[in-house]
Amino acid sequence: MEQSLLRRPGRIGSLVLQHRILMGAMHLGIEGDWKMLPQLIAFYEERVRGGAALIMTGNAAVLPEGGGQGMFCLTEPDHLLQLEELAASIRKVGGLLALQLAHRGRYATRAETGLAPLAPSPIPSRLTKEIPEEMTREDIDRLKEAFADSAFFAASAGFAAIEIMGSEGYLLNEFMSPLMNRRTDEYGGDSVARMRLCLEIVEGIRERVGREFPIIYRMSGDDCMEGSTTREETLDFARKLERSGVDALNVGIGWHESSIPTVGAIVPAGAYAHVAASLKTVVSIPIIGANRIHTPEMAEQVIVRGDMDFVAPARPWLADPSFARKIAEADREGLNLCVSCNQACLDHTLGHPPKPVGCLVNPRTGRESFGITLSDNTLAVAVVGGGVAGLQAAKTAAERGHSVTLYEAENRLGGQFLLASRIPGKEVFRETIRYFQVALQRLGVTLRMNTAPSADELKKYDRVIIATGVKPYVSEALEGAELPHVCTYADILSGARPFGRKIVIVGGGGIGCDVAHYIAEQMRLRPEVEAFFAERGYAAKKPTEASITIVSRSEKVAKGVGPTSRWVLLSELKRRSVQMMKGFHASSITTDGVWLESGEDKQFLPADQIVLCTGQEPRVVMSSDELKGLPDIEWVGGVSDATELNAAKAIRQAYEISCTI
Repeated sequence: MEQSLLRRPGRIGSLVLQHRILMGAMHLGIEGDWKMLPQLIAFYEERVRGGAALIMTGNAAVLPEGGGQGMFCLTEPDHLLQLEELAASIRKVGGLLALQLAHRGRYATRAETGLAPLAPSPIPSRLTKEIPEEMTREDIDRLKEAFADSAFFAASAGFAAIEIMGSEGYLLNEFMSPLMNRRTDEYGGDSVARMRLCLEIVEGIRERVGREFPIIYRMSGDDCMEGSTTREETLDFARKLERSGVDALNVGIGWHESSIPTVGAIVPAGAYAHVAASLKTVVSIPIIGANRIHTPEMAEQVIVRGDMDFVAPARPWLADPSFARKIAEADREGLNLCVSCNQACLDHTLGHPPKPVGCLVNPRTGRESFGITLSDNTLAVAVVGGGVAGLQAAKTAAERGHSVTLYEAENRLGGQFLLASRIPGKEVFRETIRYFQVALQRLGVTLRMNTAPSADELKKYDRVIIATGVKPYVSEALEGAELPHVCTYADILSGARPFGRKIVIVGGGGIGCDVAHYIAEQMRLRPEVEAFFAERGYAAKKPTEASITIVSRSEKVAKGVGPTSRWVLLSELKRRSVQMMKGFHASSITTDGVWLESGEDKQFLPADQIVLCTGQEPRVVMSSDELKGLPDIEWVGGVSDATELNAAKAIRQAYEISCTI
């Protein structure tokens, strides 16, 4: 990586940066709490040691009504003291921190702030289900002053730069958009009027902080909202931001209400880089981009292509706090990649109520202030089961200095996580398994594949961790479940069963929907095949058509899937013509199909394949008698609680238990 363009120094105004890999803003949900300040500092310090050239903080509200729970508010003296301590701590370890100044506008809620949300116009928010109040001229003047005061504070407190949040549908972005700005005064109407507030804020800040203090503006490159700001208006706005004194543009994509995914795993890597590239053609200041730039390969590609000058991913730094350092050291194998699942990050921050941010693949995220320490006594530890819970348990136990042996009954590691990697958009799960394999090898963990240890063999260890996971649950009361055309989700995802043509999936939870997505995707013509023939003037023939129906007990399909992913999954199923029968359960299965019941309603659904996605149960490999006489046993993951298949919970539990051994 010596010749990597990512490793070349760069400038943002007066700020000289060692390389091109920044850390984008990520609200952690613990800001503003003195008790959590040591953890917040530890979180950022670990990313400084991990090589971040510049770190943007999460939202810091410039006014109380524009903030929310677990956020800094820059009108609170107590919060200013915390921010000063945070900035000083990061400077002490050699880091550079940019304070992101924000006002959430119509995305703020009364429940969190105790105040009415404000917006350019009183247009309801689908996200919050509230109607904001229209800002008065006095509100606008107060806002401009608040941004200027906040920027001056940031410069005085030792922050290296500020970032103005003008993207993702927050207040300044709302003023820009004709969808949300219906004003008839000088701040609404044509694009010049709609830009006025944003430009006045930048000019006011520049006047207060002088020419040398770096200002980054996070602008919306594309709102992904029908009828919103046009491409021409966006390019014109970028030019005017540069003229008003902005030192760099960080290009955001989409709103929280957008109907097209912008950050989920279903979005191809680098899919929005062209948006940043279009802005780069009209300004001379640096362009920063982030969306779906989560691998070293894609980060390098967008820099080489000239799409942007810096990359500023956020979630990849949750997955691996040494994201930049490992890229610099060409340690691709040792990189713990973000899987873009959103489960412990965006789903937490956008929850009701919001929760502190974590990470599915990195259980240390949010726990950096409690480091992994070497154990006083080196123990011989056996881990039984090579799913992600077992892999994490083995890794953490080895990091504690123990001698660890991991047993896996199959010839591959990963368990249910490996099965899930067959789902469209979840292929990156294999990267997590690769990361664990490399980590265990480097830590000297002994792997015993194709091996189910006996109780006698386990007696030679000081501690035993059972992580044998789960298996599909099939109710004994379901008549016909033993018929040859009936199978489980594991049979389908493992490739043990061919697909039928009239497929009924019993179970409308996350697994059932994922299986439907997988089958539908496998059945369709692959895009590269379609493109191959189209480029040569031929119309490729579609594979044999199949029908897929999900039968859900609940009226809410995919009920357990997180809010930032559920709507994407359901829209994919709709695009693939997957049918839904809500509020029904399977009462019996015949050779020709399945009988469904909903109260008094009874229907027969013809099918030549029935896939059971009706839950899981612990995979118990030893009887209670066999376990007698074994050393101390810890149960982690699905084998300890199969009521909810949750990789984040399993990995976190394995980490926490192994930290105590």
